[in-house]
Amino acid sequence: MPNELNEKQLMLARSESHLYLANISSKTALKLNTPLAFFEKTFNTSFEELGCVGYNPDSEELTAIVKIKRPTGYSGNLCSAGSHIYVRFYVNYGGGWVDEGYVGANVHDIPDSKDCDQLLEKPMEFALRLKIDPKQKVCSQPVLPRVKAVLLWNTIPPANDPNLTQPGYVWGNVKVEQIQVKPVKINIPFINIGPLIEKAVLNPTVSLKNLTINNPAAEKSLGDAQKEYAADKVDFSQLVSDYKKANFNVEPHRAGAKLLVEAMTSNDPVIKSNIVSLFKANQLDFTKSLQDLIKSTGNTTYEEIGCVGLDYHKEAFVATFKAKKNFGYNGGLCTAGSKEYVTFWIKDASTNCQWVRVGTQVVVLHDIPGHSGLSYSAILPYDLTKLKTKCDAPRVIKVRAVLSWNVAPTGLDTPYWGNYKEAYVQIPPLPKGWNGKSPKMILLGGISVDNIDDTTGLTLPTAKFEINQNPVTNGSRFMGKISIHGVSSPFAGMRYRIKVINLETGAMNYVNDPLHLVGYDSSGNIVHTTVVPNASNYYVYQPYQLNITSQLALFSPGTNARLNIVIEHEDGSSDSHRIQMDNTYPVPVMKINDEGECVHFKKGDVILGKFSATDNFIHKFTLSVAGGRFTDMDFEGVNQVIAPGEVNSFTRTVNVVNGEFKVTTATDKNCGNIVLVIEQKNVVDSAYMANPTYTNQAFCLKD
Repeated sequence: MPNELNEKQLMLARSESHLYLANISSKTALKLNTPLAFFEKTFNTSFEELGCVGYNPDSEELTAIVKIKRPTGYSGNLCSAGSHIYVRFYVNYGGGWVDEGYVGANVHDIPDSKDCDQLLEKPMEFALRLKIDPKQKVCSQPVLPRVKAVLLWNTIPPANDPNLTQPGYVWGNVKVEQIQVKPVKINIPFINIGPLIEKAVLNPTVSLKNLTINNPAAEKSLGDAQKEYAADKVDFSQLVSDYKKANFNVEPHRAGAKLLVEAMTSNDPVIKSNIVSLFKANQLDFTKSLQDLIKSTGNTTYEEIGCVGLDYHKEAFVATFKAKKNFGYNGGLCTAGSKEYVTFWIKDASTNCQWVRVGTQVVVLHDIPGHSGLSYSAILPYDLTKLKTKCDAPRVIKVRAVLSWNVAPTGLDTPYWGNYKEAYVQIPPLPKGWNGKSPKMILLGGISVDNIDDTTGLTLPTAKFEINQNPVTNGSRFMGKISIHGVSSPFAGMRYRIKVINLETGAMNYVNDPLHLVGYDSSGNIVHTTVVPNASNYYVYQPYQLNITSQLALFSPGTNARLNIVIEHEDGSSDSHRIQMDNTYPVPVMKINDEGECVHFKKGDVILGKFSATDNFIHKFTLSVAGGRFTDMDFEGVNQVIAPGEVNSFTRTVNVVNGEFKVTTATDKNCGNIVLVIEQKNVVDSAYMANPTYTNQAFCLKD
């Protein structure tokens, strides 16, 4: 039976799954050693399993934490290409599931090892994050969509299939959670700061603060708007009154937890006395409330952390927790609410088997009616450089995430409300070939330099977009903006520059565009820093907190040539890599024998046409027709056999597009359309594959 495969059979099924997935339409012809019934049974979690799904309202990122359970079955060790896990997210705001896209992570065979306590370091937990553009409303109208996450191994989950009706869901599983979207505030006095906002929109590199320089009136308007925008904290007495009026049974040691902690820790007798009086004024027993709070250590009645993992590619710790109740979070969405603190700790042999604190992140929660549990994620970017090892010596460490409501945890356990969770995470390896001293390029045009041929400058079959592990067409060129990422934080304070050599003309120049970096401050807020090169085109490496993506340059070469990109240090050391540019879009051309007259054809007539495309580098073309069918096709002087399934659509992978076709028009249609679509092998703006370009010819049919 499918559920009763032994270890050997499971490994065999794992190795044969790609054959099944590639031949689903003709699977009965496959001669597999694994029963087809195993592959046809939806989902198997023997190797990987989706654990928790969450959302961070501030960064607007959906998160999924996936457990990698075994030492083998992932297509190779850490020095190889390995394999991938993919998670596709759907969001439902009430009108049906909307496909938000997918994100992936590279996984490998990692041998079993023991931790400091001689426990097996499995499963390893990978965090995947996807930035979305959520639908927002004002704070008086909570937006609480449901999220569905679909995990698959080595296969991208089919698009627009939230009900999982398509075949191929073999390795993985599905999770559904409810999340909360951060509201917008509309009660800002826009009339006063409208001109400032207009200037900021037209000049996005200039901050609102800079626009108020030497303008006292504008500065006051901005200050007034900031005060208006800031949500107020709910007074304790008001909070107690509101909860009583609404008949919400929120315990005094919950609503007053922060005051009780202050009374316990303050050395000021006046403060203690005032807090006692405040409880008495609200007819609450201070002593009992204090005793109840002390007893509440590890209480998960209101919130509970479920998973913790590591974003392997964007290098951040991620913890997912759930807010279980509708009330007890110190105010609604239009108030300041309360804070959930998540502190991350790590431990392994490199820390002498002692827990080491790596940082704390905060997620703001509110009283929100109408849900049965909301799933949140805390995300802490972290510099993993000192933890990395070579790929032939994989490192796995233990991480602990401590959740604490409204009181920042100072130790390894939550002081009152909350809990902790531990997991093992795999540290990404050191960049291949880096000597620890010279500059090292890691990503070029959004792709790992290990996946770009250093002779041709084209992408290799193993290439993926590093930010999300989306696939890249083999042999792709580069178009638009070129982003360079490399080893950065170990060189903080040192200077580097980027040299660009045109290998066709021999021309050379240095990049000198301002570099806009993303970082975070001590409170976990996103900050932006602009680095401008000096007169000699040298940039300064920034500390990790100011450059969490390790970006070194972003520029637009604007050429079709092959380039050699060089990172230079002042001491003469350097690192370089070649890329092939292609900044020309194809021009598809199609003409049919209608002599420019839309009603020239009768139903059943044959349309003759010619098509072509001019470009430096074409991947493939698709010619399709509605209101008829292809009956003949000639491409580059060779007649093409049209298969039965291709009578309405003809696709070929080519480098040159030039041909002729015949279309027999329908006898039961009044019109039709012939469409020519051209696809390039181009990475655009270091972020995505080039969109297809197309042309079409519509035709009308008369009796």
